[in-house]
Amino acid sequence: MGGSAESQNLADPKIHSRQYVVNSLLFIFTFWAVNQVAYLFTVTEGVSLFYPPSAYAMYLIFLLGGKYLPVHFLAIYLGGLPFRDVFNYDLEMFVPDFRQFVIYGAAGLILRKINSLQDILNAKFFFSVMVASFLTALISVAVFVSGIDLEAQSFSSLIEISSSFFVGNLTGAVTAIPLFLLFHRFWKLGWNEFISSFLTSLFKPQKVAALLVIMILTALVFQLGKMDEQFSKYYYLILIPIVWSAVKWGLGNGLVFAFIGNLFGLSLFIFAGYSHYGIFEVQIMFTISIVTVILIGLVHDERDLFYHRAMYDDLTGLANMRLFREVCFTSIARARRKGHECSVLFIDIDGFKSVNDTFGHKAGDEILQKLSQEMKDCVRDSDIFARFGGDEFVIFLDEISDDKAAGVPAKIIEKLAKPVRIGTDAVQLGVSIGISTYPRDGADIDTLIRKSDEAMYLSKKEGKSTYRVFGAHYW
Repeated sequence: MGGSAESQNLADPKIHSRQYVVNSLLFIFTFWAVNQVAYLFTVTEGVSLFYPPSAYAMYLIFLLGGKYLPVHFLAIYLGGLPFRDVFNYDLEMFVPDFRQFVIYGAAGLILRKINSLQDILNAKFFFSVMVASFLTALISVAVFVSGIDLEAQSFSSLIEISSSFFVGNLTGAVTAIPLFLLFHRFWKLGWNEFISSFLTSLFKPQKVAALLVIMILTALVFQLGKMDEQFSKYYYLILIPIVWSAVKWGLGNGLVFAFIGNLFGLSLFIFAGYSHYGIFEVQIMFTISIVTVILIGLVHDERDLFYHRAMYDDLTGLANMRLFREVCFTSIARARRKGHECSVLFIDIDGFKSVNDTFGHKAGDEILQKLSQEMKDCVRDSDIFARFGGDEFVIFLDEISDDKAAGVPAKIIEKLAKPVRIGTDAVQLGVSIGISTYPRDGADIDTLIRKSDEAMYLSKKEGKSTYRVFGAHYW
């Protein structure tokens, strides 16, 4: 036994080392790939319309941690291949590389400090990365300007150089966000599941149609801009379907659509000849579209989150009583109109209090989650299952007669009769269930809940792990 534990302890560093090597290779390769794409959009020497590698590395440091800083510098060093002579590396190449390493590496560590790694797709993360995008661009400009001969530059040329440097860094930082989110999804899921989920999510008829609309409008915008050299005048045409996709399918999909649409636009810009448009204009429009999608997508996602919290139980994910009553009100009205019967089951878990007292509330919560899922598997999709409170649950069985309703509690009791494991221990629980029926026992949901609750207490008195129908004990 001792030898086994020792072997495990010796194996752990090897596992961590192997993982570090895999993550490092992934860091270097993806950084290099993003760099190669950036080179495709070079418009003049040293100026690219699309340059997200620096900020992409910042997000990787945020995700992976400070121990990957050496990998970050190695990625910067190798990222220029095959366009850079890395074997004749000199001070002229080292200075901008080191500037990039310090600014974006430090920003990545700060982002890691202020954000939760468990919940990346939230407002705090996106607002912090937008602030980081602006500040890293600003600091990069300040460091760059401090390193040039100011006396040899006129004020207007200095402003032009600084503006170009700032806009290029800002655009790169903002457009690296969707790239990083794709990497994060891949990092969590692995290659096969990532490709499967990505293709399944993206290649649906509506989404393919939306992408085609975005690309057609992008081509139209560039054609119109080419005619009167006012690209931004028509850019809102591209923004309309991009924003629509963020509202319809959420922030993640909106960012992917914005990224693909803008990258297609930049490709047209390069192939058509950029003399027709201003470089700043194209970069700023790209940045505006990504930021717009983030802000609108956050509103959309937060709205869904608020709705979910208002309608569903946080612990079990079941409907809460607000949603339960709303659905039951509609179902009872339909049953009244059609002359159908409906039933309400009131469920209480036997012996749950002793589990909480013995093993603690955390173990109790885990049991509630497990048992609620097992009970949910026993009802139809047309029924609604809700947590009433504590260890009590209610089920509304739509369009079902009294005798058929009894089959559901029998199934639940049988399924929950098995011992539940808590660590190395096993505890025997069970459920007591009461049944009431519309219209015999009441015409509204509150009356039906109250009477099924009374029937449930009778089943507890008569031995637990059983069910009783309201009124049956009066016969």
